Order: sequence, then C-alpha cells, then structure tokens
Amino acid sequence: MENILHHDTEKEETSSKHENNSKQTETPNSSVTSNASSAFDEGKEREIPQPKPEGCDIEKGTDNNQPNPSQPPAELSKRQRKKLLKLENWEKRKKEKRLKEKEKMKAKRMEAVQQGLPVRNGPSRKELKRRKISYSDASIEIVVDLSFDQMMIDKDVAKCVKQLLRIYTLNRRSEHPIPLHFVGIEKGGAVERHLSRNDGYRHWDVRFSNEHFMDLFKPSSLVYLTSESDNVLDRLEPGCVYVIGGLVDHNQHKGHCYQLAQQKGIRHARLPLAEHLVIKTRTILTINQVFEILHNVHNGKDWLQTLLQVLPARKGVIPKTLEVTNTDQTMQTT
Repeated sequence: MENILHHDTEKEETSSKHENNSKQTETPNSSVTSNASSAFDEGKEREIPQPKPEGCDIEKGTDNNQPNPSQPPAELSKRQRKKLLKLENWEKRKKEKRLKEKEKMKAKRMEAVQQGLPVRNGPSRKELKRRKISYSDASIEIVVDLSFDQMMIDKDVAKCVKQLLRIYTLNRRSEHPIPLHFVGIEKGGAVERHLSRNDGYRHWDVRFSNEHFMDLFKPSSLVYLTSESDNVLDRLEPGCVYVIGGLVDHNQHKGHCYQLAQQKGIRHARLPLAEHLVIKTRTILTINQVFEILHNVHNGKDWLQTLLQVLPARKGVIPKTLEVTNTDQTMQTT
C-alpha cells in the first residue's frame, strides 16, 4: 500500500515538473515574438521619408516666399507711428475736454436760471416745443447750401450732416431762433441718406428743400459768406438772407463758393476775423461755427466776444487790441 502511494506521488511530481518545463519553454518564445514585433514597429517609425516630387508645393497652393509667422513683426510704418502718437495725445487731452464740457454745462444752467427756465438740463422739452420760428417777422434768415453732393466723399458728407445737427440744436435752444433753411438737397443723394438716419428730422423746425437757393429767394437779398471775399461783414443787415456753403472738403476746392457767388451775380462777404483777431492757423471755419457766430451777433453780442467764444483755442486766437498794446509796450522798452 505504501508503495502504491509513493508511486502516485512520484507521478504527480513528474507531471508537475513537466508542466513547469513546458511553461518555461513557452515564455522565451513569447518574449521573442514581442521583441520582434517591437523591432518591426521601431523600424516603421525610423523609415526614411521619400523625397517629394518637384512642383509639389505648387500643386498644394503653397508659396515658399510667404513670411514665416514665427518671425518677429516688421517695424511700424510712419503712418502707424503717427496714429499711435495721435491716440496718445488724445488720451491726454480727453480729461481736459471733459472739464471744459462740464464748465459749459454749468454756464448753460446759469443762463437758464437767469431766464427763469428749468435748470435740470437747460430749457425743458415743453418749453422748446413752444418755441416756434416766426418766418414772417424775422429780420434775417440763414441758408445752408447743400448742393455739393458730388464734391464730397461719404465720410465728409457724414461730417456735414453732423454739423447740421449741431446747428439745429443750437437754434432750437435759442431764446430767439433764426429762420433756418437747408436747401439744394439732392433727391436720393448722400446728404439726404445721412439725414434720414436721424429719426424725425422732417419734423425739425427747419425748412428743407431740394431746390437751389437762387430759386427760393430774391437775388438782391442774398449774401454768400466766403473767406475769399474782399467784402467785410461788419453788421447784419435786416432783410438779408445769409448763405453758408455746406461743403466739407478740407480745402480741396478752395474758392469754389466765392466763384459760385460771382457766377450767380449775388453779393458775397467774409466774417471780420482779421479785423478783430490775430490767428496763427488757417481761418477755415466749420458750418456750425459760422452759424453760431451769426446767431450770437444777431442776439446782441459784439464781434470780438463772439469770435473768442466760438473759435477753438487750438487756433491760437489773440485779440488784435491786445496785440497792438503788447507791440506798443515792446517799442517803449526798446
């Protein structure tokens, strides 16, 4: 019995040894297989790329001369440097401009208090609606000639219409508004298109017309305002219709309004800038500046006070009386 058990245990040990040997023989084969597959994959990765055929870049639409985006950007151009400098200067002047606007608002409130009007923000809307221009009792009238659509680019037309809006606002808030005409508007033109962006502009207390000013007024009553004229406007004559050229061209069509007045055979005149002021820059004024000067003089202010108030400080205006005084003092000291 013991011999039989001993024989069985020997059989089990022999079979277990055989199984272990078979496992050991299988392991190296599997490692060899895995090594071979990894070597095959590495060989795939290390494949040398084949050279591209000539003209491949052209077929793909690539350009070898294109700049590399990794390269640093080129230096700024002269125009870009000017724009950056202009932006920096504007940021510096912005605070000063806001302070000046606040001072103007305070002055308007004080004026409203003196006139017994609401001081919340100047005259109230109800008060402004009550103020209607009396065209029949007017001593003077002002016309803005808007027949220059073809002579302005769209950007300048937009500036022109913005100045018209300022004229309307000033006249509307005035205690004594002046009869105002916007004439020569081309149907479907640029001026009409930009005006239509202001909702309800047809309800303004302004007379709009597509006709030329020569067809609307007596030629004997017309006075075209142009800086090239030799005639000085020293006072506003009752019964006259003063025409302001609605041309924003940055002096590209210099003397055009003067030539137009001569061709039409009507009177022309210039504002008395040189008679009252010494101006270091050009004497070209905007449409709304010319209107504001006429409006203030019509309401009783003198020329010098009006010109100093309306003309911007950047023009470096100096009263002519002050310059004469300084010149006399300099001559006495020498």
